[in-house]
Amino acid sequence: MKIRSQLLLMAAAILIPVIVVSGMALEKIRQAGQQAELRGLSETARSTALIVDREVQGSLSALKALGSSPNLENRDFEAFYWQAAAFNQQDDSWTVLFDDKGREVINTSVPYGTELPLFPIRADLVKNVLSSQKAMTTDLQVGAVTGKLLTAVNIPATAAGGRSFVLAQVFAVKYWKKEAFQANLPAEWITGVIDRKGLFIARSFRADELLGQPGIPGLLAAAQASKEGVMRYTSLEDVDSYKAYTHSDLTGWTVSVSAPVSAINEAANRAVWLAVAGMLAALAVAVLAVAVFGRRFIKAIAGASRSAMALGRGQQPDVERSGIEEINALNHELVGAGALLETERKFRRAVEADRERLLSNEILARETAQAQNETKDAFLAMLGHELRNPLAAIAGATALLARTGLDASGAARCLAIINRQNHHLHHIVNDLLDISRLMAGKIALGKEPLDMADCVSQCVEALRPTELAKGHSITVHASCAWFSGDAVRMDQILNNLLINALKFSEPGGEVRVTVSEVADKTVVTVQDAGAGMVPELLARVFEPFVQGPAPANRLQSGLGIGLALVRQLVRLHGGDIEAASEGTGKGSTFSFWVPAIAAVATETATATATLPIPETSDLAADAPRQRKLVYVEDNADARTMMAELLRMLDYEVTEVEDGASALLAVLAMQPDAVIIDIGLPDMDGYEVARRLRADPLTLSIPLIALTGFGQLRDKQAATLAGFNAHLA
Repeated sequence: MKIRSQLLLMAAAILIPVIVVSGMALEKIRQAGQQAELRGLSETARSTALIVDREVQGSLSALKALGSSPNLENRDFEAFYWQAAAFNQQDDSWTVLFDDKGREVINTSVPYGTELPLFPIRADLVKNVLSSQKAMTTDLQVGAVTGKLLTAVNIPATAAGGRSFVLAQVFAVKYWKKEAFQANLPAEWITGVIDRKGLFIARSFRADELLGQPGIPGLLAAAQASKEGVMRYTSLEDVDSYKAYTHSDLTGWTVSVSAPVSAINEAANRAVWLAVAGMLAALAVAVLAVAVFGRRFIKAIAGASRSAMALGRGQQPDVERSGIEEINALNHELVGAGALLETERKFRRAVEADRERLLSNEILARETAQAQNETKDAFLAMLGHELRNPLAAIAGATALLARTGLDASGAARCLAIINRQNHHLHHIVNDLLDISRLMAGKIALGKEPLDMADCVSQCVEALRPTELAKGHSITVHASCAWFSGDAVRMDQILNNLLINALKFSEPGGEVRVTVSEVADKTVVTVQDAGAGMVPELLARVFEPFVQGPAPANRLQSGLGIGLALVRQLVRLHGGDIEAASEGTGKGSTFSFWVPAIAAVATETATATATLPIPETSDLAADAPRQRKLVYVEDNADARTMMAELLRMLDYEVTEVEDGASALLAVLAMQPDAVIIDIGLPDMDGYEVARRLRADPLTLSIPLIALTGFGQLRDKQAATLAGFNAHLA
């Protein structure tokens, strides 16, 4: 028997059992292919659910950061609106802030200041979030402001203790269509997202028609019974389909991906036909050219083996062409697998780099917050110390004045102490208000031509007789240098720098002040030989609330805001300031400059305008009558002292303690003026003013607000209420 025949018999002996067994295996292959397609369907559903969960988790992280904003804690809703708007980078997502009643306070989908609904929109939801202190994701609903179909992620805002506000990241349904659906899926596959009530939030096919409509019956029940699974059903398009679904614990939503049964089976049958084709080709080759192609088979298989081994070592396999398509396809798939593995490795490295970057940023943010917290604590402690000392002195002097038998000189000393400490308190409060106004950009300069030499001389002469300058030498070297500025603010700048230099100088030390004009700049230098500064302090010396250690011969004093004020005021003048020091004990030098202007000629004599002398009225000829005042103040001590002061000034004063009594007293007395506190127990001073202005009998009586509320908005509120003047 020829070798060819033996080869044929050998091939038949080998292939006939193989064909029989393969017939059974083909069915297994078909089933395995079908299961593989269904697994792919399930993996797509899981990956889509992960995409949705990732978006929600990212929203939760952003909302947590936003919910701890100081702007929210301070109720600065306009600043908080712009901070929240910065989080929203897409048109189909916005932020809403609810109060504890469920009313909208802020909605970034509309411009700030847009009138929002006054009725509670999400009262039950807000109540549940605040009571549970947990994040909640809503089902599909219609927005009260936008009128769009939307979903929302809600969390309690931690900045106000987690009990006053609820923050919500709102997503229009278009957002999920753009973000949740994968673009590389087969055209006949349909992806859908349904909420806990079974309504479509997003759908990749017929979305405009089916959004907000119920999904297929039984899907919601199946998702509630099992977190994920595959079911066969007739789709809304009346197509026999497989649906893979997965239920999200984070949102409570169900994500499904469906494919026609025919498409799944077609993919499985394709694998079967591929196997059949391979067997037929193998049979043909075995029958016709066993000997001829045997070596080629071995060579092709060896090449595929080398590619597989290269892939196993993490290398990109080389493509080796052969005369066998199956081997070529295998090599091609191995090359594709290598490319996918390389992409996955690059992605993993990028994710690790992002994680490291985020961790580094989080550590830096935590360290910054800790440093700011320590600075705040130190400032509060210093503020308490600075307020306690003058208050203690005032309390002591007041106690001495209350004792009988105190002579006139002792009383004068007590009054001097009270006046001095009151001036100190006034200075502290003014510094705090100035730094607040500067940070808010609310200080405007009244500029005029000034000679810096005159400004320095006047400031130095005012400081020489003070206790702080006692025992120190202040040397001034000043040449004429003109600039355009605010005389009061420039005096504040110079005063702060000189007081700092004196405070940190040893007794008997010298402070040198130099004024010169360099190029187009007016330059002022204040130099001392005192305590000096270390480099760490030098780098932060102009920051608010930053102070160096107290000199050994003095107690710590000041709030650490003087130099911050100086820098801001100098910059308002169009200049800048810098500090220098060679180290501890080697003194400090502060230099600032402002733009110089041409010298302004001054006249030794100016014409004095003659003011018109008012005519004498008939009333002027009569004896002056005692003016009548009504003074409204709920604090008994403050009311008593102010009333006595006004009586010493020859006013007839009627004291009242609340708004209702004030209305009656003013109507009865018809006084020359009414002095009103804003914070009253029954109605505020604004309401008292409005009622007096509404009554024809009291319409024209002058009204004066005397209050601790001294911000610009308080003055504006007083003007709107009808006050003639506002005294802080």
